[in-house]
Amino acid sequence: MASRHRGRVLALMGLYQTDLVEASLKDVLTFAYFDKPTSQEEREHATFLIKGVVDNWEKIDTIIKENSNNWELSRISIVNRSILRLSIFSMMQEEWTPPAVIIDEALLLTREYESEESVGFINGILDSIKKKLHP
Repeated sequence: MASRHRGRVLALMGLYQTDLVEASLKDVLTFAYFDKPTSQEEREHATFLIKGVVDNWEKIDTIIKENSNNWELSRISIVNRSILRLSIFSMMQEEWTPPAVIIDEALLLTREYESEESVGFINGILDSIKKKLHP
């Protein structure tokens, strides 16, 4: 499971770069931004997540807008947007991972890379989406 988490960390960092500086998918998938050794499994999982989010960017952003009561997407920090995008794509496509596990991972990433204050925000949005995607 640690490699799944590390894959999500890689994906989060890649999505952050994609959003912040509009890095190309080719550049992001080199994982040059990550300065620790990674396994093939971690890189493959991160690649699956990054490509999936990029391919579904508009759809995912629409889902975020519909579930973030009165919050403009631009007001949500890039880290939080990246965590939400990553998690929503996971809920849509990773049938082998229970939605509760995806949300727990999102909250862990939020605590690691954002702030404790963001945890409730992320949890609320993802819980709302989970109820719609997995009734």
